[in-house]
Amino acid sequence: MTDDDKEKVHLLSHSTAGAEPRLKPIILKYNKRKKKDDEAVDNGDEGKEKYSRGLEDVQRLEGNVVRVAQRATKALSKGMDVYERERNQSSREKTDGAIEDFIHNSAKATSAYLKEASDIPIDLAESVNTGSYRKRVRKTLKRASEFIRLWRI
Repeated sequence: MTDDDKEKVHLLSHSTAGAEPRLKPIILKYNKRKKKDDEAVDNGDEGKEKYSRGLEDVQRLEGNVVRVAQRATKALSKGMDVYERERNQSSREKTDGAIEDFIHNSAKATSAYLKEASDIPIDLAESVNTGSYRKRVRKTLKRASEFIRLWRI
């Protein structure tokens, strides 16, 4: 054993039975894993997204579409949860209550869904209303107006 190995071995209990001198403990040394956030800070990236030239708009739009889809899915899930809760309450309170209160329970679920989904149009508007999109729309409109001027009488 090297001096390094001797320092790592700690004898916690001493056996009087006389252990064989050839037996040596197995020592496992683990390195600490770096967290991903620490690696990003070490590299100086700090979680910043990277885009190819000319593809930034498309990738940002795709990310915004994902956010809108998640919001719509959460809204639907919340509406279904409300319907299930109201349906179970109706069925516990009266005989055939779930069937009798179907319209009322559906209306409550739809109301909960619409409350959650009401921000979707705002998310869509914010995703499209960026500087690069406005610039692209202006260029397109300018070309269209020049084309229209050609056909004016």
